[in-house]
Formats: sequence, structure tokens, C-alpha cells
Amino acid sequence: MLDSSRVPGWIYHLVDKLTSCSAIEPLLFVLRKDLKVIGGSERGPVLYRSWVAFDRWIRQPRTDALRKRDCCSLLGSRSLSLVPLQTRGTTTLLDGDVARIKAGNLDLLLYLGRNIPGVELSACATLGALSVQNGTTAVPEQFWDMYEGNRVSLHGPQIVEQKQGRTRVIYRASTSTGVLSLALNQDAAYWDIARVLVTQLSGTERQRMEVPLCSEANAGEPEIHRTLGNMPMMRFLVQWTMRIVRNELMKRLFRDQWSIVLQTKGNLPKVIDQDFKIMRPPRDRFYADPFLIERNGRSYLFFEDYRFSSQKGLISCCELDSEGNYTEPRVVLERKYHLSYPFLFAWQGETYMIPETRHNGTIEVYRASDFPYSWVREAVLMSDVEATDSTLLQHQDKWWLFTAGVLDHAAPEKTLCLFFADSPWGPWSAHPKNPIVSDACHARPAGCLYFEDGRLIRPGQDCSKGYGYAVELHRVDVLSETDYRETLVASITPDRIPGSRGIHTVNQNAQYRVLDCKFLISRFGLSLFSASQRSKAEFSNSFAFESVKSSR
Repeated sequence: MLDSSRVPGWIYHLVDKLTSCSAIEPLLFVLRKDLKVIGGSERGPVLYRSWVAFDRWIRQPRTDALRKRDCCSLLGSRSLSLVPLQTRGTTTLLDGDVARIKAGNLDLLLYLGRNIPGVELSACATLGALSVQNGTTAVPEQFWDMYEGNRVSLHGPQIVEQKQGRTRVIYRASTSTGVLSLALNQDAAYWDIARVLVTQLSGTERQRMEVPLCSEANAGEPEIHRTLGNMPMMRFLVQWTMRIVRNELMKRLFRDQWSIVLQTKGNLPKVIDQDFKIMRPPRDRFYADPFLIERNGRSYLFFEDYRFSSQKGLISCCELDSEGNYTEPRVVLERKYHLSYPFLFAWQGETYMIPETRHNGTIEVYRASDFPYSWVREAVLMSDVEATDSTLLQHQDKWWLFTAGVLDHAAPEKTLCLFFADSPWGPWSAHPKNPIVSDACHARPAGCLYFEDGRLIRPGQDCSKGYGYAVELHRVDVLSETDYRETLVASITPDRIPGSRGIHTVNQNAQYRVLDCKFLISRFGLSLFSASQRSKAEFSNSFAFESVKSSR
């Protein structure tokens, strides 16, 4: 049910996907006419409206979710039952309109209008109504995330279920909050909502079984709506301007550079104070995504070798000795497209690598023809996918493939998908609960799964404070072909390494633990730290394993 035939891009996409789905027959497509214009008292303060207009004008090419499109263009190619309604207000339907909706014998009513649907609407469908809500005032709830400085959305758009007089929030958009643009935050959140609805409603079985759209941990009560005046908006604009200036200065004067931290191995997360070494790259590149593998009693380190000039990653390798010293890195794999995250595994006497090849739209497997410096492409596990950080696990007589970005390639840190097969070559079956994780705090893979004290641990990237902020370690409680559950047990944070701004990959073998840390370097060759600070950072400290507090 729509307010008008002209809708934002995310609704157009949603209607397009659902009306072309064979599992939905038929879709009753309802247009509400004569919707009243929003009154002046509901338009928000003038400073807010001016800022929003400026923000959307600046970000216009990047906000497809908000750009208006006409759904009438879909009618010619779809067999839709179109029922126009006449309303006498913004929230109340005529009795004849309610009768027309009931005559459609709906299983589920998806309400995509501006207002909150009334009880009479939810009673028109067997399974009730789903609606997307982001506040009933002119100031969207997402604005308050920027206003309060929340790094993860707490007030974003949410999917609300209404059934048999009961109302509950069953999904809230899980996105990182950008501090510079409301339009970009809305864009990310509404694409997330559209993805969830398409995934959950495109299968008849899911509708009949009433599978929840999210875990109870993400559910909550609707937000209490607040008012915004010109004075609070003026204070916000001062803060927002300072953020813009700081961001522009940082972009022009500095850049992020990832380096590899090497530490002798202890039990995760028990060992805190041990020496480590930092493998710093030349200034024209960064080293990230470190992976370890043992071969003939020797340890080898593989990693992404990213060149700033070409904006493309290669895979390089070096050998580690018993004291943690490393040989000169050497490029072992290069393609026309970007490579990163060189996941390694051994099988049937051969050594294989699955680098991230999302820019080629594939998940590729390479075999070591002359380990470690020569590799040939052995197989393509999946095509036409923008999969990120694919990670394999052999467990319980199955092969499990964890990968991000399949459902939301624009923001792979938001969702994690799982596939399973009888061999590493497939064929791969999608897990029925995909995405198994929908949370920017830990969805994206951050290294190999491993066992500790009999528990299976999955590292995931915490992007709640920006890409690659930290790594969260999750205990896998249930891993089967029908279910998946995990529990947060610890976080690896960058605060104990002087100058570090992030960590996003951790791996280990019998001797070593490796992780990557993000540092800020000058674009003009200026040193940011004294020699004593650099020495301390490289040789005398350790990274933090922050235990999870009971409040989390």
C-alpha cells in the first residue's frame, strides 16, 4: 500500500522485486489518492529544512534510495491488480476502501505509506500488516543519531508488525552513522530495510511460517518522538560545520595506512602483555589482511599488498623465522582486478588460497603450483556475486562458507551469509537463515574460525565506529544446515597500540598471532611520532583483548 505512485527509489526497488517474485501471487498493489499536504507545523524548523535541502543537493548523485521514481512504469510489464482508494484524511480509510482491501484475501499487507497504519488495515490480512516507520514528524529519527553522536544507528527506520491488536518492532536498520550527511545515512538505512524485506518476503514458506525478521536482541519498542527547535538546530550546525572542516583537513593532510602486527602466540584472549613487532610497509602502499600457514615446519605470512598509485591490491608473502623475523615480502598473485583477504587452506595434500575477488564478481580458488610463490586458478565457487572476505571452515563432515556482501554489496560490513557443501568445490546451498548476522558490529569476517578450549570462535569486524575499527570474537553456539547462533565473548581493540586507529583481521597458527592495525600517516612525508614513540609502538606493547561486560 502506497501513498502515491511516485515513491522513493528504495520503495520502487522493493515493489519491483516483490511483484516479479513467483512465490507471491497475486500482489494487491494499492494506491492511496488525495493524500493531504503536510501542514506547516509539521515541516520542522527553517534551519533544519534549509540544511536538509543543502545536504541532499550536495549528495544527490549518491542517494538513489531517496530519489523519486514512478511506479506506473512497472504496471505495463507486470500483471498487477491495481485498486485505487479514496481517503478522507491522512490516516482514515473509507469503509468501502477497507472492503476492497479485504476482498483481496491478503495473506500479508505491506504498508509503505507515510503514516502508521490503523487497526482496520492490519485486520485486512491473515498475517497482519508490516510497515516501515521512521517517525511521524518531519524530522526523521535518523537525525537524532547524528545529533547525539551515535556511531551505530539507534533511531533508524524500522519494520513494525501489527497483528491481532499487537504491535512490535521486528527489525531496525543496522547501519553505521556517518557524521557528515543525513541523506547518506538515510540511503544506507533504507537500502538495508529493502534488502531485509525482499529476502524475507520472497519465499512463500517464510510468510506461512511467520519467521521473525530479526532476533529478539534487535527488537524493541517504537521510539519516543522528539521535537526540534531552531536553537538546538543551530548548535548542531556549529558541530556539523566543525566535523566537515576537520574531515576535509584530515583527508588532505593524512591518509590511513595498514600495517601488520606480529606477536608470539598465547591463548586468545588470555595473553595481554607480550612483545610484538610491526611490519611497516613503504609509504606508497599498505599491508593488510594477514594470514598464516605452516608448510614443512616453516611459517609463511600472506597478506594484501595494496598500492596507492594503482588503487589495487596484490597478494604478497614472506617467511617467518623462530624469532619472529620476516623475509622481504614478495608478490605471489596479481590480477587485473583488486585482490585482498588471502584465505588459505590445505586439502588432500594441496595448498589453496581464496583471495577476495569481488571486483571480478566471483569467489575464486587458487592452487599452489610451486608453493609459496606460484599459484594457478583452480575453480570458481560462485559467479555474479560481490562477495567479501570469504572464509571456509571444514566441520561436522561439511564445508561451510562464510561471506559478506552477497546481499548488500554496497555495505558488506552489515550482513553475513552462510553456505554449506559436501566438498570445498560445492555445489553450495544457501543457509535458510541468511543473512545469519545483520549487524555492523560483527557481520563481516575478520579471519579464520578456530577452536579454543573446545569452543568454535568466529572473528568478525566491528565497523560501528567506522570501517575496520576492531574485531569481535564470537562463540559459535549452533552451526547446522537449519540454524545458526553465536555469542559475543571478547573484543580486540586498537587502543593499546600507540597511534593505532583500527584492527580488522586476526589470525594465528601454533607459533604466532598476526593482525593488521591502521595508522595515520602524513601525505607529505612528515613524521607523526617521535623515535621513542615509534620504538615503543614497534617493540614493547601489546594489543588489547577487552572482555565483554555483562551489560552487553
